[in-house]
Amino acid sequence: MPKNATAILGILLVFLLGAASGALVTHMVHLARLEAFISGGPAAREEHIVKRLTRELDLDSRQQGQVRDIVQETHSAVSAMKGQMRPHIEALLEQGQERINAVLRPEQREKFAKITSERKARNCRERLYPEQP
Repeated sequence: MPKNATAILGILLVFLLGAASGALVTHMVHLARLEAFISGGPAAREEHIVKRLTRELDLDSRQQGQVRDIVQETHSAVSAMKGQMRPHIEALLEQGQERINAVLRPEQREKFAKITSERKARNCRERLYPEQP
């Protein structure tokens, strides 16, 4: 292999390793931000929205306070609506599950029962601990 080819290959390898490590670090930073966003609960999400709008719209302090209040009120209204809709959604899901169950063979019904019970347990945990991921 000529001397120039070895140098070019070495430079190319260093470049590729740098790009790969940069991509990995960027991915890890995004995951950390996402985790902080999710685990922070509604208050963290509301604050994220206010910060983003402040940055992108150059809001002054008075506008920030007004936007923060609007975001909090909107979040509360959406949460209340979710609470009102939950029983209706659960009833529809139950009906759909009953219809699915009717077309399954006995061994499939057992598996389907396990799937639906796991979903119900997960939903119960989410209702009891809404701030948990």
